[in-house]
Amino acid sequence: MTVTEASTAGAPRDLDDARKPPLSQLGVLLMNFGFFGIQFSFGLQQSAVNPIFTFIGAKPEELPLLNLAGPVTGLLIQPLIGAMSDRTWTDRWGRRKPYFLLGALGCTIMLFLFPFVGALWVAFLFMWLLDASNNTAMEPYRAFISDRLPKNQLARGFLVQSMFVGLGAVTANLSLLLFQSVIDGVTDNGIPYWVYVCFWIGAVCSIGSVLVSVLSTKEIPPTAEELRVLRSKPGGLSGFVKEITDAVHDMPTGMHKIGLVFLFQWFAMAVYWQFVSVSMTETIPAFASTDPAKPVSEAASGWVGAVNGMYNFVTIFAALALIPIAQRFGAKRVGSASLVCGGIGLLVFANLHNQYALLVPMIGLGIAWASMLGIPYIMVASMVPRERSGVYMGIVNMMIVVPMLIQNVSFGWIYENLLGGSGANAIMLCGGLLLVAAMAMLWINPPTEDEESELMPLGSPREIKVYDMVIVGSDGTPSSLYAVDRAHAVAAEADAKVVVVSAYNPGLELGVTRGTGVRKELYGQEAAKAALEATVKHLTSDRVRRIETRLVAGDPAQALLDTAGDNPANLIVVGNRGLGAAKGEILGSVPAAVVRSANCDVLVVQGTRATTRVRPPSLIGPLRDQDGPSAARPLDDSETDA
Repeated sequence: MTVTEASTAGAPRDLDDARKPPLSQLGVLLMNFGFFGIQFSFGLQQSAVNPIFTFIGAKPEELPLLNLAGPVTGLLIQPLIGAMSDRTWTDRWGRRKPYFLLGALGCTIMLFLFPFVGALWVAFLFMWLLDASNNTAMEPYRAFISDRLPKNQLARGFLVQSMFVGLGAVTANLSLLLFQSVIDGVTDNGIPYWVYVCFWIGAVCSIGSVLVSVLSTKEIPPTAEELRVLRSKPGGLSGFVKEITDAVHDMPTGMHKIGLVFLFQWFAMAVYWQFVSVSMTETIPAFASTDPAKPVSEAASGWVGAVNGMYNFVTIFAALALIPIAQRFGAKRVGSASLVCGGIGLLVFANLHNQYALLVPMIGLGIAWASMLGIPYIMVASMVPRERSGVYMGIVNMMIVVPMLIQNVSFGWIYENLLGGSGANAIMLCGGLLLVAAMAMLWINPPTEDEESELMPLGSPREIKVYDMVIVGSDGTPSSLYAVDRAHAVAAEADAKVVVVSAYNPGLELGVTRGTGVRKELYGQEAAKAALEATVKHLTSDRVRRIETRLVAGDPAQALLDTAGDNPANLIVVGNRGLGAAKGEILGSVPAAVVRSANCDVLVVQGTRATTRVRPPSLIGPLRDQDGPSAARPLDDSETDA
């Protein structure tokens, strides 16, 4: 929902700037820089932890269970941290910062200690703690973007975040490749020395980059009313659990529709991360293991950094390209095409026998990875209320980790009994699952237009509409709210956006209203803001999302006419009684002026009888479905009583 302020003579500007001023490009980069360190840590977890498991004695069929920490901690921690951060506010630390600062500190400690593991159970415990720290830092960071940036910068914010996702993972994987080639030697516990160097660099990056973001970007403090509501909610574990269950119950339609796609694509990615090094050891002659007890060679574990770095490098640029394409053709089509690229890439990958040729199919996986990381979060951020963005970002991650949890508990048996214990077959299965996910994306019907994300629609834009925009005025009175209700009802049927206009007299009597009966004149910006707030509260109670509000200094009728402009596909909704209407008059001054001058249809509603209306509203103005303009039926005194 956007709120703009305008005058009838000037261009609108963002009214929310007072609380959420737009950030410069440098500001957007700095606020997202912490994600570089978080993703450096996550990149090491993806690429290096599974080879470490094999270095200290793990068998390939044991890898899924050893990776159980990831989905379990994600399932439990992310929605819980999201709900907790939604209800947190301290003047010193803010709302989201305490959580991703604490998570980054945990990552730093675990990355420093991880190379010292000597027993499999210790590595499993450290993996659990590292993943818990990554999840604690990552989930509030996504909500931080939604909290801090105005709506017109959300797409840029998440795109920059996706860029740092790719950059952090690329740097982590390239560090593995680089130091593996220049540092020789293995410790007594079987861990190469180059692993120590990579993990310690990751430890410094994790806390360092997050500190840059924490110190450079301030969070937006809640209003007194928001703080009162926040503190009135029940605390404790039961309160947070109830918050999560309520959010799941109220989840927008668009969030339900990507669940099936997530089932296949995240199952596939979990298999890929666990078995890519096993597959390369089998298919690349130069990577063949010389130790039968070690299913992954050191050379293959080092080249994992190259292939994973390649697809993350592609992600940096693919993320920038996919967003405008998805806005034009619809996220489901672009997402499906991206998953096809990834699926074909993995099918080819498993059948190549040259280590350098493996980099080519990673281009397709990079395109798919960019789609997975960027598009869903932009959609969710524009669909859900800002004050609940934390818990909803956690729910999105629940939808990610559930397929991964299924994979962890089931794939060991699948690997041994259905895939013949072959890592290459496991990667081919990944490719097939991504193709199934692509088909599932096309099978999903997009939501109705009034439930679509404006920033990232799931379906392609509708070509045929009855009205493009429905404009209605509001002064906060019951009769004007009734007109707003009628405007929303028409907009819902017409797949149109609602624009609520509140005009005020920029006189000296700030906050004063004048008028008797059903309508009033607003003096000063504060009175108009109060009227808009009443209207927005009235609408959001019915979960309306596709609405824009405008403050206009000037004449109410002219404000409505200027907002509608010359587009005949717009509709203006007015009440029958404007300012100055006396008993017995057909129309008040505002609706009369609008009807006289509008270049589009005008809908006049019986605002004076808002609670007992017994007949449909009358349409006045140039109707596109008729040969000529329809005339207004005169109303008798009983219908226009004040």
